This record gives sequence, C-alpha cells and structure tokens, in this order.
Amino acid sequence: MRALPAEFRRRMERLFGEREEYESFLKSYEKPPVRGLRLSLHRLFSLYGEDARSVYETLLSDWGLRALPGSDAALFEGKEYFREFILDERRLLERSIRPGLHPYHEAGLYYLQEPSAMQALPALSVRPFDRVLDLCASPGGKSGQAADRLSLLEGGILISNEYVPERARTLSSNIERLGIENAAVLNEDSARLSRHFPEYFSRILVDAPCSGEGMFRKDENAISEWSPENVEHCISRQREILRNAVSMLSPGGLLCYSTCTFERGENEGQRDFLLSGYPFLRLGFERRTYPQRGPGEGHYIAIFRREGEDGLLPGKTGRRLLRMGGRIYLVPDSMPELRGLRVLRLGLLAAEEEGGELRYAHALSHGENLPLPYLNLRRGDPRIRDYLLGLELRAEPSEIRGKGEQGGPDLMKEPPSFLSSFSFREGEKQRKLVFSQKDRGLMLLCFEGAALGFGRYRGGRIKNIYPKGLRRSI
Repeated sequence: MRALPAEFRRRMERLFGEREEYESFLKSYEKPPVRGLRLSLHRLFSLYGEDARSVYETLLSDWGLRALPGSDAALFEGKEYFREFILDERRLLERSIRPGLHPYHEAGLYYLQEPSAMQALPALSVRPFDRVLDLCASPGGKSGQAADRLSLLEGGILISNEYVPERARTLSSNIERLGIENAAVLNEDSARLSRHFPEYFSRILVDAPCSGEGMFRKDENAISEWSPENVEHCISRQREILRNAVSMLSPGGLLCYSTCTFERGENEGQRDFLLSGYPFLRLGFERRTYPQRGPGEGHYIAIFRREGEDGLLPGKTGRRLLRMGGRIYLVPDSMPELRGLRVLRLGLLAAEEEGGELRYAHALSHGENLPLPYLNLRRGDPRIRDYLLGLELRAEPSEIRGKGEQGGPDLMKEPPSFLSSFSFREGEKQRKLVFSQKDRGLMLLCFEGAALGFGRYRGGRIKNIYPKGLRRSI
C-alpha cells in the first residue's frame, strides 16, 4: 500500500466516522486502479453508418466493456448505445489488447478516462443544442463527453478552456484526435471569460483544480504534492473560479461542480459557498464516490440550477470558413465571437499554409467523412505500424478503394475539391480556397474503416504525411 500522508489519514478517519468504512478505504489502495473508456458515438456513426451497430457490439464483446453505472444511453433507430464503460483488464490481457496503443485510439474512436470522473458529465444533462463551457478542461475527457452529446446541426457548441498553456495544447490535441467540429479551445483566465460571456452558457462544467486526493492510488506525485496548505490554496482558487463561472451561467442553466478529492472544504464547503452567496442557485444533485465503493478513484459531483426561464431552443445552423493567420477553420455559424481571447483551435482545422500554398490539414481527416480514395488496413497488416511511424507505404492499385468524387488512383490528378463550396472573407472580398498541386493523390489511410490520417498516392507508393508530432510505435 502507498504511504499516505499522516494528516490526510487523520482527516479521512474523521470524514468516515465508522472505523470499518475507514479500514475499507485504506485497503482499496492495495488494489490496482480501475480504468474506463468513453466511446465516441458521433465518430462511430460518422465512420460506419449502418454498420455502426456491428462495430459497437464487437467492441463490447471482444474488449469486455461494461457500461458505467450512471451512464446515460443514447437511442438510435430504437437501439440503446452507451458511451461510458469500465475496462475488463483480464479480457484485454488475454487478447493482448492495449487500448492506449491501438489504431482505434489513434483514429479517435474512444478516449481513456478514469471511471468516477466519467460520472460527472452525464449528470449535467447536456442537450444537443446547448451552449457548453468546460472551464478547466484539460486533458479533455469531459469535453469529449460533452461534445458527443451536442449536435452541430442543432446549434450546439462547446467552449473548452484551460488556463495552463502546456495543458491547453494537450487539450487541443485531444479535441483534434476525437474529430470534434463544434468546439473552440481557449487558453484563458476565468475572469477574462466572465467579462466576455455574461450569462451566456446554458451548461457549465467546473472540474476544479484540487488537492487531488482521488489520484493517490495511481499517481505518487499527487501524494508528494499534498499538504494542508495546498488544500487551503485550492479552496481559495476554486472560489475565484466559481464566482466567474456563476456570472456566465444563463437563466435556467445548469452548473456542474466536480473534484477528484475527498476534502470537505473543497466539496461541500464550496456547495455551501455557492448556495449562501448566490440565492438564485438551487442544488439539484450531489454525490460522492470513493475507491472502496467503486468503480474508480473517487469523485465529488454537485449540480446547481440557476433560477429563471431557459430561453435556449434548438436551431438549424450551417458552417463557414474563417482564416486565423495561416490557418483556415471550418466553423459553425452558432460559434460566438471570440475576438480578443486566446484561441488555440476554432471548430475544425481544414487547411494550413505551407510555403505560401494551402494544404489540407490532418484534423480534417478526423472531423469529416471525406469523399476520398482510401486504403483500408486490416488487423495484423504491418503497414498499420509503418503508417503511424511515418514510413512510406506500398499499395497495389487494386487495394485503393474509390470513394465519391475522386473515384480511385487513376482519377487522383487534381487536389480534392470537397471544400470548394466554402469561401472566406478577406478584406472586402469573398475568396475561394485554392489548394496546392502537391495535394494531388490525397487519400485516406484507415484501420478497419476508421480514418487514421492522410497520405499521397503515386505509382504504387503512398507518401506518408501523418503529423510528425503524433508518430509513435503501437
């Protein structure tokens, strides 16, 4: 068992009161952490269409996935689909499956997440048309959960924010891998956001920076960093964040406050702070989880509703192109104005300037079901590993399947034109996108139907353009 701080042990003994429960809590640290997986239903249906049910059921069976208690099911064509699952470690070991080093992971089909942390977002009851703010979002697990419940077509948008620059870049990378098209990633202070978005969001998640007591079983650094002084610092910081969050919550909206710690001052203490300081808030739901009760490492969740009438309604929305420096983004019309804020990602990155020419961006391969030729690699094909390492591939013309406008390798003589219907404003003029001739032969590399990224096909060879920062051995 890990050596837990003596003061932490004393606090937990007082918290539980009953000796038996406290001993059960301590014994939980002798067991390995439980892992969870959040399946992206949006990505599943975008990739597989009418075959999605078969892929879904195969994953559940082969990987031994069990629906997480409290996870809400989505209904498609009369059938239930769950998103949040607990991993069966024995089944994965028997079948030599490593979820973090699997092509499906690289394709953005799922996100690995701590099980008790996955229970917060379902409690927020996100609707397809909501305006959602994830205020302390990195590394992006809860943002991914929110995005999967939103509908771009109905006007749903996600503002995913992280204050620490390095963590914000990690967040942006995960949003890209998951193929999320209706999100903006910001690197902002909560006070600046509150001035920009007064009473704007219908759903707000504050997964607050905390003393991290729920991380002790899986992270030794969390133990070494814990101290009573740090707990007090966290309480102060959390209250500042909550003040700003409340000011951004629209009438009738919901606010979810969560932590991965057990300290009363960071949990029920903040609940009391909100209810006493903001009489227009009502507590709608509250729950604590612990590692001995499972599943997961432990979490605190509280849902608050702001009084007033919720006037937000579903609406139909389109998309537009927006240039930010040398990047072209495909942005939902429902996305709010973000001028003056530090924006890392806006909607879907569609194209980037390279040497004065436009090239298709990697993010596009994950965000859209593109009408491109593709090479579909099956389990056991060594070219999967080679592609993710950035190596050149060989493929027979008969292996390249035609898809939509490009048809096949013989028709890949011009850059794809599937963004030609969009234009962007430059000064007083509307301009069309004109892509580099270097993007001739652009195609998709897929693993069992799931797009991994782009390549360029020329005479039996595929030039690998998988981003260098993502390349790794699996």
